Amino acid sequence: MRYSLSTKIGMVFAIAFTLVCVLFVTFGMMQTNQALDRMKNSQLNSISYLLNLYDRAIPPQDIQQYFKNFNLEVVKDKNLVSNVLSSGDMVFTNLTPVGEFISIRYHNSLFLHIKNQSFNVTFESIGTKNLNDPLWVGFFLTITLLISLYLSVMRSLSPLKKLNNNIKKFAAGNLEIVCSEVKGDDEIGELATEFDNAVSKIRELVRSRQLFLRAIMHELKTPIGKGRIVSEMIDDETQKARLINVFERLEILINEFAKIEQLLTKSYSLNYQECHLSLILEQVKDLLMLDDWDKKIFVDLKDDVVINVDFQLFALAIKNLIDNGLKYSDDRKVNIICTKEKICIQNVGKPLAMSIEHYKQAFIRNRNEKVSGMGLGLYIVDKISSMHKFCFDYFYSDSTHNFVIEFKQCAKSSCEIPKKGKFLKKRKDK
Repeated sequence: MRYSLSTKIGMVFAIAFTLVCVLFVTFGMMQTNQALDRMKNSQLNSISYLLNLYDRAIPPQDIQQYFKNFNLEVVKDKNLVSNVLSSGDMVFTNLTPVGEFISIRYHNSLFLHIKNQSFNVTFESIGTKNLNDPLWVGFFLTITLLISLYLSVMRSLSPLKKLNNNIKKFAAGNLEIVCSEVKGDDEIGELATEFDNAVSKIRELVRSRQLFLRAIMHELKTPIGKGRIVSEMIDDETQKARLINVFERLEILINEFAKIEQLLTKSYSLNYQECHLSLILEQVKDLLMLDDWDKKIFVDLKDDVVINVDFQLFALAIKNLIDNGLKYSDDRKVNIICTKEKICIQNVGKPLAMSIEHYKQAFIRNRNEKVSGMGLGLYIVDKISSMHKFCFDYFYSDSTHNFVIEFKQCAKSSCEIPKKGKFLKKRKDK
């Protein structure tokens, strides 16, 4: 079970508070018991010395003054005497010719009751009065210090919540956050200041990059538009079609770069619409602009399911998967299996050198492979799948790479895979 830092600090202070209470109570009890033992010995000494005086026939003239020398005072409160005799605990009793001496413990104090034929008198030992007052003062000072320290630490940690929320917002793509409200001269205040500086620098870098990319795309659209107009003036239909195809491809690439830039900065909002999977594949075919689509791409559309996605963005994800499969396939061919639950992109090739999670990172590609690209393909597919709450999975079987997008949150992919030999046989038949 995971606990927050505030909870852990609270537990530490609660344990410290408990230990302080136990420690002071224990010291108080030990001090009281020691005082009671001293008073008991004092009472025994007073009785022994009194009997010795009577044996020598020189009894004390003032009995109260005599016992006062042994820190015993007469109890004048009759109610207290009654409570002591009725509710107190007897410590010892001593029957002598002078009378009966009874030592009684009552409310952490020791009383000596003397009873004979002439009088009954009760004395109280004064050794326990205000005995633990210094201890209680120390206890309250210690508790006050602990509580003050706890409140001070919690007050110092309170900016961490604001800082944590700002970091979450920053991770979600909000670059306009400001941590200037988190102030202080301690380490947390310094951390907030440095984080604010880092956010400002990253914000400026992102804006510079966005401005740079948008400027490039804007400047490219002008010659592309002019080239598109000039291409319409060519008389040769074959050359005209080729030029038009090139300029349309360039325009599609610029729009694709714009979407990728928005994905990387997490500033893209999905435009959901329900569409058939076959329509998405047609859009992918237009994006790839392959002259030999039917020779390289084999589609097994088991179910033309209707899914609720961002049409352009999801088509970009499928396009990247197919393009990735064509680049790294041993035979430069890709097989697509579509069902109600998933779409699976397959290509024959050697096993991956590292786990799929490594290749899902941005700008990661196999340096041993002589292929073009920036290593963003699987990263873009993973991000688009996450934005749609789809599961992007991968597994390798029978020398075949299987990239699967399930149209719902899933556990482990179970996309159908043709048995060994069937995949190639199907291609030869086509």
